[in-house]
Amino acid sequence: MTDMMKPGTKSQIKSGLRRAGLVLFFLLIAGLFCGGVVYVFFPTGHSRILGGAFLAISAVVMIAEMNRWVRVLPGILGLAVLNGLISLFTGHALNNSSAPISRADMLLVTLFFAACFLVARTFAGHELTLIHRVALMLFAFTLPLWAGHDSTRVAVAGRSATEDRADLIIGAAALGCLLVPWAYDRIQRQRDRRHGGKPNPGHGQIMLDGGRSHDYS
Repeated sequence: MTDMMKPGTKSQIKSGLRRAGLVLFFLLIAGLFCGGVVYVFFPTGHSRILGGAFLAISAVVMIAEMNRWVRVLPGILGLAVLNGLISLFTGHALNNSSAPISRADMLLVTLFFAACFLVARTFAGHELTLIHRVALMLFAFTLPLWAGHDSTRVAVAGRSATEDRADLIIGAAALGCLLVPWAYDRIQRQRDRRHGGKPNPGHGQIMLDGGRSHDYS
């Protein structure tokens, strides 16, 4: 019995190692992407050319592997929600106990990530249209842009200053990037129901591989 289970156990170990490797790889790519955005738009002592190279390389990989990382996006956003809840309870940043934070601002940030988490969950498990891909890349771009602006604002103020109008605009734009494909999916499902459960030709589909139709709804 033990011998019969060994191949299954080995395959599970290999699968786990493969997934762990993919997570580390995507974290590395995400770090390059975030660093590229910060270096290009907030070049305080950094090279814009280096930032552009980071951004170009990571963006190509993110676009090519979007069907994979969109599945782990809800988990990442869920961790951000947990981070916000802990910061709300402690009253300071999770990675810096000497930096007090505004609980009102942290509540807004936590609600933002909670909303993004709920919306992003709907994208996992089905193919992505061009609308999804553009919206997800814009969403990924707004997060480091928001973080870079926030760090610059805090550095100038010399303390953890309250959120300003630009923070609210960037946050609203990020959430909007996810709401657009979410609304698109809902509209497509309603159209499919009106057509007796069959995809409405020309909607929710994209032509690939020499004209074969792939349903992306």
